[in-house]
This record gives sequence, structure tokens and C-alpha cells, in this order.
Amino acid sequence: MADVPAEAAARNRELHPDLRTQLLAQKTDLIGELAGAISNEFNNLMMAVTSYAELELKKAPPAERRSLEQVLSNSARAASLIQKLLAFSRTRVSSQDPLHLNCVVTETTELLRQLVGEQIEIVLSLEPQLQRIKADRAELEELMMLMAIHGRDAMAGCGKLSITTQSVDLDQATIGANEAVTPGKYVMLSVRDSGTSPAGPRRGSNPGAKGQDFRISLALAAINRVVQEARGLMRISSEPDEGTQFIMYFPALAGGARETEGAFAHKSSIASRTILVVEDDDAVRVPAVEFLKMEGFKVLQAKTGPEAINIAVHKRSPLDLLITDIVMPAMSGREVAKELLEMHPGLRVLYMSGDAGEAAVADSQSQDDVLQKPFRLDKLNEKIRTLLGE
Repeated sequence: MADVPAEAAARNRELHPDLRTQLLAQKTDLIGELAGAISNEFNNLMMAVTSYAELELKKAPPAERRSLEQVLSNSARAASLIQKLLAFSRTRVSSQDPLHLNCVVTETTELLRQLVGEQIEIVLSLEPQLQRIKADRAELEELMMLMAIHGRDAMAGCGKLSITTQSVDLDQATIGANEAVTPGKYVMLSVRDSGTSPAGPRRGSNPGAKGQDFRISLALAAINRVVQEARGLMRISSEPDEGTQFIMYFPALAGGARETEGAFAHKSSIASRTILVVEDDDAVRVPAVEFLKMEGFKVLQAKTGPEAINIAVHKRSPLDLLITDIVMPAMSGREVAKELLEMHPGLRVLYMSGDAGEAAVADSQSQDDVLQKPFRLDKLNEKIRTLLGE
């Protein structure tokens, strides 16, 4: 006769791994939902902190600027940390935006120094007046951290990490026959470590291929994915006792403002432009409105969708731009945009979002018309002028 309890126990052992997998998946989903809810509220709070700090920075005498700059710097670090938490807990929507590469490098360097430790020297060699590139800033920061971690491990915690930016012209011979990029002007980002890199890739190796170290292979695949999403090109060079060099080429934006140029030199040309800001959080809306007025725009504001519609109905002159949060009580930002576009067909729309999931844009809008909170007010200004053709 069969041992029924023994058979039941055997079946339970067989089912146990599947049950554990299901429970783990459910737990991961819950963590993702929780992280999303926390990040949305946190991003609104950080948006308020950075916005008021920026407003004070514009008014502050030189002696007080250093403290406010530290507030902004640490706020950016805090926002970056919450974005990384969200990225690990659930799928993040990629957002390709025009970027100044040198700014991203310099603002990420302090975090890299903490990541690699005091025994590793980070040396920057950044070419001035670089043209802008189009990439996802969060992914670009993650890419730099992955390369820094690779270098730290290869150097055993002691050595030099050299980060270089440069304008280059790539021809077809340099690109090669099997790459999906075209010849032209590119901005190069190079990260070189002085380690031995025993497990690193050999010259000419496939960045996504399996290596002796699975973690390194995953990092290389992630780096390559970020570069490919930006329609760029990656090269890796690694030799014994010479370290590893990651070289990434990003297409330079044609006609883009260079990093040292005054991007907003023509305030008078936008004095007649009217912007409607719709945001239910006073701590986000009020400083944004004040900033835009300081920049010379005519600004209207509303706390809810119905209030925004009422303002538009009673306004005789046309609206040029709607800036609205996506998720609001009563009416969503997308519903507000739909109503206002019927009244003002030439209206441009810029969405704000505290949640990366919400940044998957609305029907007729592209991801170029979404700002992920928290963002710097200067970036808002830059985005507005791009949308208005300034």
C-alpha cells in the first residue's frame, strides 16, 4: 500500500518552488507599486524644494549662492536615489531629452567619488562648447555608475578613473559595416580605468556576450543598451595591465545650443507669449509660475482642470502653451489638453509627471513633451523655448 502522507509531502515539495516563485512575483509587484506611490509624493516634495531654492538663487548675493547651490546639488542626489529605487523595483519609461553631456558628467562625479572610494582618483578632461546630445539622463547616469563600478573592481579599490568628453567626426571606416549608425558629428564619452581587468572584455569583443563574470556581462549589456537607445556607438578596449576603456559616441544635435552659449539671450522675443500652468500641488505650481514671470512670460495658473477650462473660456487672446500635471483630481491633464486644444488649435502642450509610469505620453503627444519631476526650472525654461520655437 502506498504511503499517502509521504506522497502528499512529495507533491508539496514539487509545488513548493512554484509557490515560492509566485509569492516572490507578487511581492515584487507590491514593492513596485509602493515604490511608485512613494516616488510620486517624494518627487513633488523635491520639486518644491528645488524650485524655491532656484528662485532664491536668482535673487541671492554672491556670498549666499554657495549654500543654495549645495541645496540644489543635494536635492538632485536625493531625486536620483529615488529614481534608482524605482528603476530597480519596476520597469521605467525611457525619456530621450536634449542634454549637455559635460553637465551630466560633472553633476554625477561626486556620486561616483563616493561609489569608488577615496583611494581611486577621478580625473575629468571635458572639452568645452560641446554640442548637446539626446539621451535619457537617468540611464546615462546609471551607465556612468556601471562603468565606475567596473573600474573600481578591476583596480581593486586603488587607481585612477579618467573621464573624457570630446567632439569627433565619425566616418564609415571608423564605424564599420555592421553598425546601425551613420557617419557625422558625434560627442564622445570615454571612461578609462587603470586596472588589470582580468575578467574584462578583450579588444573587439561583443559587449553583450557572456563572459567569465556574469555580473560584468550584464553591466556591459546594460551599457550597450543605453548607447543603442540613444542611436550611438560603443567601443571597448581592454589589455592586461593597461585597464579597460569604454568609448561611447552619441550623435551631436544639429543646431543645438553649445554648453557655454547663452541659451536664453532673447527674452524680449517671448514677452507676448501666454502660458497656462495647471497643477493641483501649490508647492509645485506657485514657484513655477513665479519663475516663468521672472523669465518674461505672461502666466495664468489653475489648481484644477475645470478651473483651467474656465480661464480659457473667458480669455479672449490665444494661449500659446499649456503646462499641466498628468494626474489631478476631477480632470486629468490629458483631458484638460483635449478640451483646450479644441478652443486653441495651435496650443502647445507640456506635461509634468511625478511618476515615470505616467510619463508614457498621451495620445497625440511625444515623449519630448513630458518633464519628469523633479526637474530644474532652468530645464523647464529650456523645454518651453524649444516648444515655442525660440
